[in-house]
Amino acid sequence: LIDVKVTPQKDVGFDSIAERVYRFPQARSVYLASGEYDLAVLVVGKSEHEIADFVSQKLATIEGVQGTATHFILKRYKEDGEILAEVEEVKRQQMVL
Repeated sequence: LIDVKVTPQKDVGFDSIAERVYRFPQARSVYLASGEYDLAVLVVGKSEHEIADFVSQKLATIEGVQGTATHFILKRYKEDGEILAEVEEVKRQQMVL
């Protein structure tokens, strides 16, 4: 997850920069957010290094991007409404049977 601080552009606000970001294939989701950062970008990559390269070489170099903060997901507990620990337990039980 990458938080992005941007300078809004005259007449288009955040939309123009958001469009440049969502055109990258690495950008899975792009959201306008409130708070310290303006955009929240969910990115995918084969490794942390690949994601870091994307942020430093592509995302941070877009005109109007003031800064970024990168967060890596360490463990998933619930995703898309599904509690992942329960899914894993069911899989373990099925393997035992």
